[in-house]
Amino acid sequence: MTASNDTTSQNLTTTLVTAALTASSNGRIYGWVNQPNSRGTMDILWACLFTIFICTYVMLCLNVPATSEGMWRFIGRKLFWMGIALIGPEFVLTVASGQWNAARESVILFHESGYKQWTIRHGFFADMGGFLLVPSDGTPPFPIASKHLHWLVTHNYLEFPEVTKEEMEDKSKQDKFAKFITLFQAGYLVLQCIGRAAQRLAVTTLELFSLAIVVCSFLTAWCWLHKPLDVGTPIKLPLRTSIEEILQAASGEGAVVDDWQQTPLDFIEDFRPSWNLNVQAFMHLKIPTTRPISRIGNDSFPDLNGYQGYLCVATLGYAAIHLAGWNLTFPSKIELILWRVSSMFLFGTTAVFWIFEKAAAWHRNGRWQRMFFRVFKPKRAGVAMMDKAVAEREGKRLRKDLPLPFEFWSILPLAILYGVARLYLIVEVFLGLRELELSAYLNVDWSEYLPHV
Repeated sequence: MTASNDTTSQNLTTTLVTAALTASSNGRIYGWVNQPNSRGTMDILWACLFTIFICTYVMLCLNVPATSEGMWRFIGRKLFWMGIALIGPEFVLTVASGQWNAARESVILFHESGYKQWTIRHGFFADMGGFLLVPSDGTPPFPIASKHLHWLVTHNYLEFPEVTKEEMEDKSKQDKFAKFITLFQAGYLVLQCIGRAAQRLAVTTLELFSLAIVVCSFLTAWCWLHKPLDVGTPIKLPLRTSIEEILQAASGEGAVVDDWQQTPLDFIEDFRPSWNLNVQAFMHLKIPTTRPISRIGNDSFPDLNGYQGYLCVATLGYAAIHLAGWNLTFPSKIELILWRVSSMFLFGTTAVFWIFEKAAAWHRNGRWQRMFFRVFKPKRAGVAMMDKAVAEREGKRLRKDLPLPFEFWSILPLAILYGVARLYLIVEVFLGLRELELSAYLNVDWSEYLPHV
């Protein structure tokens, strides 16, 4: 044992037995007794698990449920997504980033049409299913997103909904006190980890794991900062004409309106790609059959539209936090090796995924083809550039038809490796508590950082 460990052991032992040494023969303790500068396993568990729970619960902003769904269905869906946020918080961050980007684009779309009162909060509210279209011809009501609403308003089928910020906030169930508690608890964990590192006190793998979730949750909450929380019922928008008339008019403008699959307005936006509508169908699994759909799902794949780089850095940063445990002390050598290997897999698969995603995006947009012509057939490069608009339109169609077979089969092995590595990390953060360094049970001495004489 090193001199540093000897000192730590002595300090901890002294702290724990001070009361016993000062006890009198009658079992009483006289005089001032200092608070023990130590913590127990339950303190570590409680602080970390409570922080994880409150972060994953408070930061989640799910879409509006169907009007036919009850409270238990909503609670079950929230618990499911809390599980996703625990197992893979970067997935929830990716979804939130895509929703933020869609809401931002809706602001540009409405402002270009002269509706300057449309805000990013309106965009979130629409894209989460906050508006329910009620046709006049008996077609069941169905939710519409911001693109649907913009098309209907600009084609004079609907009046622009004058929904104020106050009305949306009234529907939102934002709890400022819960947010304050979350911020305080998460900030406490971050400061604990920083303080322990500064004073060379051991940080547990559970604290490191919790820190990674906190960082990812904060980024997710920032993306959802303007999204209303837990809206229970949508705003109904009565349609002044029949769906059939709208489809006939759109068909006359060249839109493909036949054989809609989600809503009659699929020619504007069909909520694809998503897990339910693309991946489950690709794998021949059962998909939801209610048509038109009764709610906008939470599982749509995000169209990041140029923001892949920022999200790549964020998700790699999340994975890198686990690498910070490279030199932590583990109960056994094999656990140390498995932690290092799993952390590397987590970081590596995340990096490889973004490389594959970028390559696939270039394929969908025809960028590889244009680069080939520039390098090997420069005389045809001009023709390739003329086809750029066509390629971009085709790229949008391909994005709707995800997953492409080569994308699915190339990402599947990465997903399996990621899942195994992630599962081990989750198990190890609890197994590792059975044997810790003595300094892991000492508290940070914050008095060192307070100004004093």
